[in-house]
Amino acid sequence: MENYYCIVTFHTTNHALNFEKAMKEKDIDVKLMPVPRQVSSSCGTAAQFPCSMKREIVNICGEKHIEIDEIHKIYQKESNSLLSKLFKASK
Repeated sequence: MENYYCIVTFHTTNHALNFEKAMKEKDIDVKLMPVPRQVSSSCGTAAQFPCSMKREIVNICGEKHIEIDEIHKIYQKESNSLLSKLFKASK
């Protein structure tokens, strides 16, 4: 199981919506989400995508003139929740 995922950030919500539409047209699975706190404390929209698709996504954005801000790899922290501990114990 991967412990990271990739996101792209945008200057405006409109850019994020254009990005989502273009990726869906190419059958690339993306999910719009708030910008993670690890990236910025300000409000904004990001899109999560498979890290393996980074090069293709950048190329599509260039072809379709979709403005992106930055691309980030987000590492997930291990949870210390009871559910997480119980799940680990059952492995």
